Amino acid sequence: MNQLQKFTLGLALAFGLPWLFLIVIPWAHMRALEPVPYSEEDGDVEVSAYPPGLAGRVRAGHRVYAEQGCVYCHTQMVRPTYAGSDLWRPGWGGREEEGLQRETRMQDYLGESYAFLGVYRNGPDLSNVGWRIEDPAWHHRHLYNPRAENEWSIMPSFSYLYEKRPVEGQPSADALELPAEFAPEEGYEIVPTSEAKALVEYLMSLKKDYKVPVAVRKGRGGAAPDSGAGAGSGAGAQGDAG
Repeated sequence: MNQLQKFTLGLALAFGLPWLFLIVIPWAHMRALEPVPYSEEDGDVEVSAYPPGLAGRVRAGHRVYAEQGCVYCHTQMVRPTYAGSDLWRPGWGGREEEGLQRETRMQDYLGESYAFLGVYRNGPDLSNVGWRIEDPAWHHRHLYNPRAENEWSIMPSFSYLYEKRPVEGQPSADALELPAEFAPEEGYEIVPTSEAKALVEYLMSLKKDYKVPVAVRKGRGGAAPDSGAGAGSGAGAQGDAG
């Protein structure tokens, strides 16, 4: 084997092995996973299978989330305690008082066209934002102009997802109730478009705090054993929206 062949082989191994172990094998593992039905072992649960998946307008909102580039500033990944302090931040890991606080698992993304893990946190993690902020009107005001909710916010405005129009008769039930400095002039109102409504439906659905089935935690049902999900609590400080 000459030097060129050795160099080519070494180069192929240097790039091929990481690609195999970091991309191909995890992809194959993820592709083989399927939703796991809850059983009597799991007690009372709000949904029939883990994970519940996306449906209707929520799926449309998932597309809008992708189109608007929300993933560039927000993650949807609650890290385990050995990798970060996410579970110590109030609400990030789910409903602590109900025993549903936990880290994110790969199964949580089943049924989604794209897994919006994200790599930057210019804004807070959104894995459980639908639980932390349960008021859809808040989300609409925040999307229309983030400074209407947080004066220090660095988040860009998504006002183009809303329509300014004259009030005809009674104001629309969908009209945003905005602070005076952000409200339109008298006789006009701001109403969400179908895309804005879908996006808010998606944000409200982000509640990855549902119970992990016993079968999954014990390594049955085509899933890896639990790695300590549900552990971790304590004080932390981070805003609920950026």
